[in-house]
Amino acid sequence: MASYLDSLRPLLPTDIGQQLDHVLVPEARPLVETLLRLAVGAPASDQLPVPGWDSLQERAAKIVGELKSSHHSRSQKRSREDEPLPSMKRLKSNGDDSVTPAAEDDPPLFTLNALSVSSPIRKKVNITVHRSTIRLTNPATQNEEHPPIPIAALQRAFLLSTRGKSKPHWTVALMASDVPAPTGKAAEALKTTPVPQLVFGLDATLTTNFTTTSYDSSGSTKTDPYTKGSASLPALRSFLSHIPISTLEPSTTIFRSAAAPSGDGVAGVEAYRGAKQGTLWFLHEGVLWDGKPCEFFALEHLAPAARNEQSYDGVRTLSATGRTCSVILRRIGGGPAKTPTNGHKKGEDDEDEESDDEAEGEDIDFGMVDGREQETIGRWIKSHRHLFGKSPQSSPSPLAGSTAVDKGKGKAKADDPRNEDTEDEEDSDFTMDSSDEESSGDDSDASGSDAGEGEGSDGEDEGNASDDVTDDEVEELDPAHHPLLRPGAMPRMSRAAVDAVVGMVEQDLMGGARRGMQDDDESEEEDELED
Repeated sequence: MASYLDSLRPLLPTDIGQQLDHVLVPEARPLVETLLRLAVGAPASDQLPVPGWDSLQERAAKIVGELKSSHHSRSQKRSREDEPLPSMKRLKSNGDDSVTPAAEDDPPLFTLNALSVSSPIRKKVNITVHRSTIRLTNPATQNEEHPPIPIAALQRAFLLSTRGKSKPHWTVALMASDVPAPTGKAAEALKTTPVPQLVFGLDATLTTNFTTTSYDSSGSTKTDPYTKGSASLPALRSFLSHIPISTLEPSTTIFRSAAAPSGDGVAGVEAYRGAKQGTLWFLHEGVLWDGKPCEFFALEHLAPAARNEQSYDGVRTLSATGRTCSVILRRIGGGPAKTPTNGHKKGEDDEDEESDDEAEGEDIDFGMVDGREQETIGRWIKSHRHLFGKSPQSSPSPLAGSTAVDKGKGKAKADDPRNEDTEDEEDSDFTMDSSDEESSGDDSDASGSDAGEGEGSDGEDEGNASDDVTDDEVEELDPAHHPLLRPGAMPRMSRAAVDAVVGMVEQDLMGGARRGMQDDDESEEEDELED
């Protein structure tokens, strides 16, 4: 086994090396070798075995890490006195956010020790929030396992209750973009490396001892222990409090699953995206898919339903059997920006293409959803569809500008798009006055007499005129006051469901015909026997 002491000895200056050789007697060399191995996290030496080497390495790594952090904080303080403009300020002034700040310019703030991460790597690491980055380091060696993640690039933070676990579990997801980063050739075409998602979890009730570390401005550290059996949620909230973006959490007051077992309820539904299983979380801000990778559909990026028969809501459900259904989300924005290819510069044609693509949208299908969830998803759609496709700044608050809100009875204004209940006064639009009835009766009699006495061309002209009148009357109806005219009010059947029904009817008809022919043959045979 190679000696760390002998390998590092040539790096020393000649005079210091001679002094070391003079001081180190042969009996002390194994002791120094063991100490070096303990500090760098190497295996124990065969010359001097030490019991409990693994536990000693963890303690030694923690001590070395604290010494490094204190040294970094002191060097940071000296740099402020010596340099009026630190390197981090120069980075901001140059506008280059891709450059990772140096360690002395990025002091640590909070650490979750020894946690299993599922993205961007699958490994147990220390997750440390620094002033400008989040760093993943090895618990034993304190070496970085992944490039630092810039905090300024993060846009979304979620705290979720993990589904599919035998015990309660929490999941934290930090996303730099609503849409996952492209892979394969699309990723190679990007000029910059996209910021990865950070996803990790922790048991709601700790099964082992757990610690967190806090750092103050002076460089001192404070370790908070969490014993076995204690709740882990306070530690996760402390971690999220050091990230300068709001944390989104699903709530059963916004959405409650109909298929979940009785209890506190779940604000999401289980689904499949292709062959990957996950959960669709319905939040007040949008819909989150917690699969691998995660994807968020903000309300402003969901397609609004236009007033034509080819338009659909940004969220809709389809079911052929009723036992399961599919949830289809249509995104009209929030995706990665398209870059021009073949040296072509962006012009008016490109802008027209982008506007067409944005208007058309992209449908994303999530299948194998329990059919009982259709009603609950429909209620969420009705209460949020007025926000589809609208930016948060332009979309008014549900109570903004409204004056009459009866809190006792829970009635909203009639012009609130979320209010699906119509008043009895709207029924007057479908009634006819007595004068209208008389005039319509006279017109019908007159048209009938003219049809019997006059020529066919006159009858056709009158029929076309009546059709025009009817079309005008239908066009005058406002969908805001007539729920049956709104998009999605009447149920739609998919092509597969229609084909299945037609096939069943044809099978029944053909089967009936065969049975009729068999009955005729049997009757003829009976007649021949009687003769």
